[in-house]
Amino acid sequence: MFDLDAIDLTLGELPTPPHEPVGGDTRRRMVEGYGYVDYLLASGQDPFVYGGSGLLLEMNHLVLCGRSPERRAEFARHIEATERRFYGDPLCGADAFYSWAAQARHLAPTGYAARSFYHIVSTPQLFIEGNRRTATLLASYVLGRAGSPPLVIDTETFPTYVSLSAASKAVDRRRLASSLHGWFLVKRLQRLITRSGNTRFLASRATRLDKMRD
Repeated sequence: MFDLDAIDLTLGELPTPPHEPVGGDTRRRMVEGYGYVDYLLASGQDPFVYGGSGLLLEMNHLVLCGRSPERRAEFARHIEATERRFYGDPLCGADAFYSWAAQARHLAPTGYAARSFYHIVSTPQLFIEGNRRTATLLASYVLGRAGSPPLVIDTETFPTYVSLSAASKAVDRRRLASSLHGWFLVKRLQRLITRSGNTRFLASRATRLDKMRD
């Protein structure tokens, strides 16, 4: 289980995007996303199997809209457009992602997490918006499944995280000439994930037992 309070505090130290109101809606939605990943891990649900595609899609909805029914209604058109692209575009949607995931599932957790992040963030991106945040949650799922801390960015790793995300987005992975550059980016993402792994983001045994009782 993840320590959502520790994650929330760490995200609260990051620079607030200029378009976000005071109160950090992006932060709140991201913490809700970590909570959702924690729930998937506890319930044994897998967003990497094709039948679990709706779980992956929900991660994207959460980081953009949160859980609020009012906000879901407000962004209903965007949600519909995202789902239509996700399921309907064979080049960058669910079919392409799950085909890749099936071939890469032999990788060690850190490598799988890094490659999952890169696959979502590089071009063509998996979702219309929120790819970096969704990729962070999915990488956290991979790590959590292996018993490792989730990928949580702090003030120290934030500049590298932003730089690698931008560099990944600039790569068109469909081009053969981009494969070597993509390989180096994945290796750097692996180092970032290893560097970010902190056990303070894992709930203590006592906290886990309390949650199970609840």
